[in-house]
Amino acid sequence: MNENEARKMLLVRAVEIEDREGTLFTAEDRAQAVRHAGEYRGGSGARAAEGWLARRADFAAGRLATRHPGIERLLAGRSFPRWLGIVLPVLALAAGFAANEFGNSRRLDLLAVPLLGTIAWNLAVYLWTLIGALPRQPAMPHFVLRRLAGAIDPGEGSVVQRGVARFRRDWLAASAPLTAHLYARTLHLGAALFALGLAGGIYLRALVIEYRAGWESTFLGPEAVHAILAAVLGPASLLTGVAIPPVAEIAAMRWLGPLTGAAGGGVNAAPWIHLWVVTLLGAVAVPRLLLSTWHGLSAWRMARRFPVPGREDFYVRRLLRDAGGTAPAIRVTPYAYTPAADIRAALAAALRGALGDRAEVRIDPPVGYGEEEAWAGTVTLDPDEDYHLLLFSLSATPEAENHGEMAARLARLRAERTPGTRVVALVDDSAFRRHFAGQDELAERLASRQRAWAAVLAEAGVEQLTTDLAGEGDALLRQMEGALAADALMGAGR
Repeated sequence: MNENEARKMLLVRAVEIEDREGTLFTAEDRAQAVRHAGEYRGGSGARAAEGWLARRADFAAGRLATRHPGIERLLAGRSFPRWLGIVLPVLALAAGFAANEFGNSRRLDLLAVPLLGTIAWNLAVYLWTLIGALPRQPAMPHFVLRRLAGAIDPGEGSVVQRGVARFRRDWLAASAPLTAHLYARTLHLGAALFALGLAGGIYLRALVIEYRAGWESTFLGPEAVHAILAAVLGPASLLTGVAIPPVAEIAAMRWLGPLTGAAGGGVNAAPWIHLWVVTLLGAVAVPRLLLSTWHGLSAWRMARRFPVPGREDFYVRRLLRDAGGTAPAIRVTPYAYTPAADIRAALAAALRGALGDRAEVRIDPPVGYGEEEAWAGTVTLDPDEDYHLLLFSLSATPEAENHGEMAARLARLRAERTPGTRVVALVDDSAFRRHFAGQDELAERLASRQRAWAAVLAEAGVEQLTTDLAGEGDALLRQMEGALAADALMGAGR
């Protein structure tokens, strides 16, 4: 998508993830958004999906903006202020023109620290840029922006507040490469214009002031000074044809001083000005302009093909399934638990009731206790499966090295192979309830065992749903809907 479409999509995604009750963006709104998106007829395959998502997001963002004016301002904002891309380079040009590298003494010191320092600084920048371009070495602005994004937590508050916070976090992370290109383009352009302004200022002052070129040093002699000048100004000398004097002439250019006894008073600085300006342009202005152009083209290209979540994202997968009219696929893998036929039937019915009658439910043969490693080495995972439920029995005492390891292995496998699949640990407490039915301490025992399971599964990094699969059908359906259907959008943000 382009940048504007991506902003709208990520905003709507953030609001829908947080608006689990459908109070801000209602079910009717969603139905209208789907109908509006259904009118899209451009492209096919991935392009059609992009267009459908963009049209739906455009409608949804417009509907949200009519109810909350702050959302419209949020959509109009940018991570990179456009005025900065103009003001900063203009200020850099003016600063370069106003700078006087020669000072007020009408002397051009051949070892001038400002000129050498400007070139040295830019060479350090090129080295840093080269290091940042190496594989697995993100550029510093990109890295910093992503760290800032990670520091934003939706937290508590109203649906709007949580949605806005999530959007800001997601957008800051998603737009970090684009923002880094824009800042880099501006800074490189500013550096180039500073060098051009500096060169223009030098020549303008030299028209009305006679500068004398010479040098002085406490530690360096004529040979060392000649070597330094040949290294720094040598390329400019070859390009312009202005020769660098031999050592003897360099020695004669030493400033007159009572300590050195030197008799020189410098020479006319015109040839040296040409050499320094050409060096400044070649070492600073031209490379910086090229880098600015490259970053500008990269930003232009990214703004028109902005990367957005695809089928690997749970939220997008749900939308595309709705768009295509296809049913969700759910896979259930029991571990150290063989559910009875009635439990299997109740689970399948509850899943179809929560996710639609056409939902495809597949229940695997149970994985034996301690066989999680062997199972992980042979299992085949279907990327079209929307949910993978790991079924446990609350009657079992949870063990991190077995139950927790099974959950952690499945979560890792899904994240690596099928990142769009949502993994949930489903803990059936029906057998536990039957075993302690009628006992006064049932509630206490149940709460204690649930806490133990929650601790093990939390350490494994897997969502948990504890339910009674042998309970009332309506109650089970409502619980499953609350965890999988109503909360499905939330899974995209975890």
